[in-house]
Amino acid sequence: MHRFGFDFQHECKSQNVTSMRMTTITSYKTPQEFLDNTEEILEQRELENNLILGICNGFAEKSKVHDGCIFINALADNKIQASSIKTISKAIISGTTKDIRHIKSLAEYYIENGIHLTGAVGKSFYSLEFSNFYGKRQVGLRTMIVHNLISVNSLPLALGNLVPATWDDVDLLTDWTINFEQDTQTFPKQSREQILKSTMTRIGLGTIFKWIDNNEIVSIAAIVRKTKNAGIVGLVYTPGKFRGRGYATSCVQKISELILSNGYSYCGLFTDKSNPTSNYIYKKIGYLPTIEFSDIEYEK
Repeated sequence: MHRFGFDFQHECKSQNVTSMRMTTITSYKTPQEFLDNTEEILEQRELENNLILGICNGFAEKSKVHDGCIFINALADNKIQASSIKTISKAIISGTTKDIRHIKSLAEYYIENGIHLTGAVGKSFYSLEFSNFYGKRQVGLRTMIVHNLISVNSLPLALGNLVPATWDDVDLLTDWTINFEQDTQTFPKQSREQILKSTMTRIGLGTIFKWIDNNEIVSIAAIVRKTKNAGIVGLVYTPGKFRGRGYATSCVQKISELILSNGYSYCGLFTDKSNPTSNYIYKKIGYLPTIEFSDIEYEK
């Protein structure tokens, strides 16, 4: 157990406990240690916490130390009040209370230990408060809506059919993922090598799909995360020349049906609040808006 000022080596290499006023920050060295201590409370608001839960569950080796990763909880009265993880350069923030002292303690942990962040994301109250305490100039803000689906509406399907992507598709899917990140202004930017690696992982797991029409790939989508009761749909992309034909809608509809048929209770999906077209399309399928997230970018 250590207090602020101790050198944590800025990585998840040991479990440490630090105190700040009424809040205690506990850091965990592996995703599994974090889940063992946090999963139950995060699952009480599973859809809201799908980013943290899904990313932690997505580690191939959850009991291994992963350099550069952060897994922390803010505790008071022996209860978890707020949580954060960092697996890339952006922090994900969650909380169980609106007491901003606990959010402040998360930000101070990152500051005191010299951990560089390019942004923060989470339910708007938490990510905005965290960013104010973290203190870096904010240069970008996307308001995201988290949608929930428990039953898929039956809609007419586009021409063609949905099938899992194969290794023959890896280069095309990598290119389209790059295009998707450009279109959605995703940050921090990933290198082609990083995107290639994640694409290969998704193909290997069978979680990325393509819509085929007339023997041509015209749209893609993926199950980007899984929690105990939900599958999260994402990476929905159709090149410009194929848009307006219902391919993306059909992709999401069929993938949502697949998730529910595999025993999950519901599906989740993120959309940009500023894109009324996609919000309308997903509502037709059966997705209902539930939570607003703020995805905040800091000055470099």
